[in-house]
Amino acid sequence: MTKDDARTLFMDYLYGELDAEQIRSLETFINKHDDLKQEFEELKETRSLLQHLPVQSPAEQLVIMEPETESTPAAKSLWSNLSSLLLPQSGFGRTGFAIASFIFLFFLMGAFTDMNISVSDDGFKMTFGDPSPVQTGYTAAQVEMIINQVQQENAQLINEYVLASQEQQELQFQQTLATFANYIDDQRESDIELFNYSLSSLEETTYNRFRQTDQVLGEIIQTVSTN
Repeated sequence: MTKDDARTLFMDYLYGELDAEQIRSLETFINKHDDLKQEFEELKETRSLLQHLPVQSPAEQLVIMEPETESTPAAKSLWSNLSSLLLPQSGFGRTGFAIASFIFLFFLMGAFTDMNISVSDDGFKMTFGDPSPVQTGYTAAQVEMIINQVQQENAQLINEYVLASQEQQELQFQQTLATFANYIDDQRESDIELFNYSLSSLEETTYNRFRQTDQVLGEIIQTVSTN
């Protein structure tokens, strides 16, 4: 049950036209929604006030009587002849006469009320009185508003472009720093390896020279001892 369904059952509830199941279902739904409960209570109060209003009977009865006519039979015969001459007698003729009369009255009313009829893509339009002037172009206020809007949009685009450029430059700077740091680390490792290699070569050369010197000294001592 929706709220609209509940509202349609309010009057049936007040006039006792619902069964027990419908009454129980409606009361349960109303108690769950405060706005419906308030509407229902206001409706009950209104009905209670209407029931307690005094009923007044009219003091005099209204009697509608047909006015008496004093037309003579000659006058009646004259009007009958005129109507038979002016009005068509066939059903089709009367229908055409009624349509023509309606069109005549329609245009007559349009002449007195300045009626304007226009047809456009949106449909048929009928207005009375002088047509309101149609605005062409833009007013000064509209032009100023458009200029302000364009300026705001341009300022926003420039701000976004500047922010994007700053972010791009910052990213490039960070990438350059990272590349330079990697280059420094690689160069340091290369220098350390070169230094270690040079030190190892120097140690090996010095060791070989010491061995050669020892060997020459040994030979000299051996030669001197022999002589």
